[in-house]
Amino acid sequence: MPYRRSGCSTRPSRPGNPRGSSGRGQDFARLVFGEMGGEDTAYFTSAIDALVGRGIVDPARVGLTGGSYGGYMSAWLVTQDQRWAAAVPVSPVTDWYSQHFTSNIPYFDALFLDGNPAVPGDKFHSRSPVAHASKVRTPCLNIAGALDRCTPPTQAREFHQALLEHGVESQLAIYPQEGHGVRAFPALIDFCTRLVDWFQKHMPAGG
Repeated sequence: MPYRRSGCSTRPSRPGNPRGSSGRGQDFARLVFGEMGGEDTAYFTSAIDALVGRGIVDPARVGLTGGSYGGYMSAWLVTQDQRWAAAVPVSPVTDWYSQHFTSNIPYFDALFLDGNPAVPGDKFHSRSPVAHASKVRTPCLNIAGALDRCTPPTQAREFHQALLEHGVESQLAIYPQEGHGVRAFPALIDFCTRLVDWFQKHMPAGG
């Protein structure tokens, strides 16, 4: 299961609540500072390994979805591990370099990556999913709101086009009246339908 660091040792954290998530206090949230796409990656994969080992999860039918930071992780994890049957990144960051110069919160990535976009090879580049698109084998449905100023829709488009360039199945849905996430009707109905259809196609129930 996910772990959190305590001094020089590690101990289990509550399932489904990986490092950096809210609801566990500032110290727990700070564990992700400078480490987005680093140790948090192992937290997710180790959680899946544990569930598979207990016979709870079918390793051939594991999907990914999440929004904002979760959208980033959904895009990032498919570049780091090919186990995923399908993914739906929502309002993702896929290119930290362009994100820094197009988002209304550039201070966020500078803080959480602890990096500098002007430095070649920095985490702004090495932790960007688009830079690793050639490793992806997972079909991805990329979702964004056209009015999103936090993670502009160009982030989802960049990843979509990078995946297509490498022969990976990808679809892109940009909702014209939505911002950071899909929240209003009828867009929400369309989004939920697309998400369910995507997972049903690539990891059908009982498959």
